[in-house]
Amino acid sequence: MLKLVSASKLLISAFPTKPEAPAMSIFDNFLFSKKFLNDDTKEIFQHLPNALSDLISWKEMLSEVTTLSNRLITGKGAGTVKNDLRSVISSEIVFVETLSAKKLTPEYGEILLKIYFSQVMHSKLLFLDLRSKHFSLSDKSPEAVQWKPGNLWAELDEEFSIGIQMVYKGYYADDDVVFAEGLKKCQLVKSHWSEEQQHEVFEVFKKHFSNGREEKIHFSLEHFQKSFSAIFKTLIKNKIRLDKNFLYLGVMLVTLYMALDEIGGDYDVAKIFNEVA
Repeated sequence: MLKLVSASKLLISAFPTKPEAPAMSIFDNFLFSKKFLNDDTKEIFQHLPNALSDLISWKEMLSEVTTLSNRLITGKGAGTVKNDLRSVISSEIVFVETLSAKKLTPEYGEILLKIYFSQVMHSKLLFLDLRSKHFSLSDKSPEAVQWKPGNLWAELDEEFSIGIQMVYKGYYADDDVVFAEGLKKCQLVKSHWSEEQQHEVFEVFKKHFSNGREEKIHFSLEHFQKSFSAIFKTLIKNKIRLDKNFLYLGVMLVTLYMALDEIGGDYDVAKIFNEVA
């Protein structure tokens, strides 16, 4: 028996077992390799919770990520998006080809929130990358913010666009009926579910908003990641699949959080939303 044990130990030492590999994240998938997205854009996706990989259809994403990659390289369609947004964004925001050297400060953070809400509430065409690197303060007008959008843009489907607008309107108007109907339009809650299931998803989304109706909000990537990890786990539990629309919204949200986390400040989000909506 001792000889057998010794022999087994020799075999183990001769062929050591590999350490267990960490779970592959969405970012390790070939769709997000350099073949499709450059390093600058990959930085965005690295802030999305790994659980997203269990919720999206990779077949659909292959087509969409390829399209995004082509837009990044060629800039195709970006001019159309810019023209569409001119009528919906605040006059404080000026599209430019060259940014000044003046970086955004916390008092200008609310303009980024206005851009986010203006796009979501009034346009299906969206510039997704709201990182601070795309903005600067004007040399000529102290109140103007210069915006040089990147080529990362997308178009939301009509039903999802209406649904997410209802989610925001319902939350800031404290109207649970509109909020819930918006989630259903976005295919995040199913009508045939039990009341308990619907309530669970309803509550995890409401929690994401913190207490934004009554208090100023400080934006941090840590909060974003924790909040959306909780949302994704709840959706996985309830067997929800996410399509391209939610991915686009997630990218725009995470870049907004990246920008506001970087420049700092606390924001009256309810006030800003009501000014824009």
